[in-house]
Amino acid sequence: MKTKLLASALAVVAAAPTLSAAQGRKLTMAEAVELALKQNRNLKIARLGVEEAQEKKVSARSQYFPTLSNSTILSHITELQNIDIPAGSFGRVPGVGGLPQRALSIDQGKTTLVISGTSLTQPLTQLLRIHYANKAAEADVASSKDEVRKAEVEVALKVHEMYYALLVAQLNRQAAQQQAQYAEEDLRENANDVEHGAALKVIEISSRAGLLESKQTLLTVDLQIDDLNTQFNDLLGLPLDTKLELDPAVNTNVSLPVKDRCLTTAWANNPEIRSAEDTLRKASAGVAAARTKYIPDITTFARYSYQDGVPFLVHNFGTFGVSMEYDIFDFGRRRAEVRQEQIQLREAEENLQRLKDEVAVQVEQSYNKLQRTKDMVEVAQQMADLRTESERLASNQLKQGVVLVSDQRKASAEVYQAKADLLQADLAYVLARAELDRVIGVVSSF
Repeated sequence: MKTKLLASALAVVAAAPTLSAAQGRKLTMAEAVELALKQNRNLKIARLGVEEAQEKKVSARSQYFPTLSNSTILSHITELQNIDIPAGSFGRVPGVGGLPQRALSIDQGKTTLVISGTSLTQPLTQLLRIHYANKAAEADVASSKDEVRKAEVEVALKVHEMYYALLVAQLNRQAAQQQAQYAEEDLRENANDVEHGAALKVIEISSRAGLLESKQTLLTVDLQIDDLNTQFNDLLGLPLDTKLELDPAVNTNVSLPVKDRCLTTAWANNPEIRSAEDTLRKASAGVAAARTKYIPDITTFARYSYQDGVPFLVHNFGTFGVSMEYDIFDFGRRRAEVRQEQIQLREAEENLQRLKDEVAVQVEQSYNKLQRTKDMVEVAQQMADLRTESERLASNQLKQGVVLVSDQRKASAEVYQAKADLLQADLAYVLARAELDRVIGVVSSF
């Protein structure tokens, strides 16, 4: 009986002319999830974050290798100090006279200098620090991927919410239409009774107010459907004016998973927990990298130089050797940096434990919600059965002339509302399972 009622309700949704578009886009639940995962802008931004982190990792890895660089300087000196040699300052030679015979001025290079050097340097002791920097870059890449996974499960859950909300709104519109038809028939009957003196005027006024309320409800549902359609288009990355035609054949036969297995899976797959673990690894690498600053920076180098304008140096020459740089005293800077990294490591450890506790609470809440919504489905099913039986009796009594047309209309409206409530309960149960999947880090596609 439940299957027949649900199939009838979904068939009504499929036939509902709620989206008056000349050309709409048909979507199943699986297609909607796939489309959102492909086109949602938040996901695109998150995936670009992964690419950015990967490029940073490549940049960090390049520091392992030698660096070839060139430095060229072109400068002009306003004035040079020359070497002046007075005449005869070297003594006198018989028959020649004083040496030199006249005063001399020797230039000290050129006023325009060109100095160019190409160097090849290879860090040695810095390789330890570079190693830990690469570990941190790897953790950033993994964390960015976890952010993508988190966005994916959240988008998948949002797709389920919007999809189900649209289906329920469409069925609610049918129920509102039935209620409006009942209100019109009730007003017609009461107006006829008032005209023949069988009822008071106040009854007609009350019926007219009920009709206006039904029309107002119908307009509200129409507005809700338009808003949901626009929001859903934005979520799927479609033009906002796209008219969606949803497939009402939603699978509501969702199994109840084992509770202990859910918690184990959540601790292993939840994106926030995995991101916290990556942050912990990055903080650990930061502590190790900060400690390497106590090691002197030793670098080997080889340089080929060219100069034009400096006296007593050849134009082309080479140099090679080893350089060392070490801060003998830094007023506690390195020690403070190590302590800062250690504090961040402890913060990462506490944050990881906090998230595990929060996920355990979320699993408990989601699991309890899943069980409660399952009970709500059973209650809604019983109500739908009663309303269906009531409509059947009202139809029989109408044929026998025992009840009025308005009574039969009212019974039909109550059946539609009961079917809408049953559908909403079923979809709430499926949505509760989707929420549980989000907590445990699984993309729901049912």
